[in-house]
Amino acid sequence: MEIEIKEEKDNPFLGRKELRLELKHDRAATPSKQQLIKELASRYSVPEERVLIDFIFTKKGVSESIAKVKICKEPKIKEKKEVKSEAQTSEAE
Repeated sequence: MEIEIKEEKDNPFLGRKELRLELKHDRAATPSKQQLIKELASRYSVPEERVLIDFIFTKKGVSESIAKVKICKEPKIKEKKEVKSEAQTSEAE
């Protein structure tokens, strides 16, 4: 698997680095999230727990994929999901 960094943005407000990658995987299946996490953790010298993968999409007809990844400066915290309160739910109806 060959990794090409298309965009690398440091986000100091959220304490992370955001990456857009292009993955080339000739004659192989789309790399798993775990494979990509191991590769990026070793490349950026961070523990695997700090690498979060938003998505990996494979381009149709070619052995290339696009991925969006976040590398956190602090240990990974499970992202909070927005939960609507009862008041917000009743207003929407």
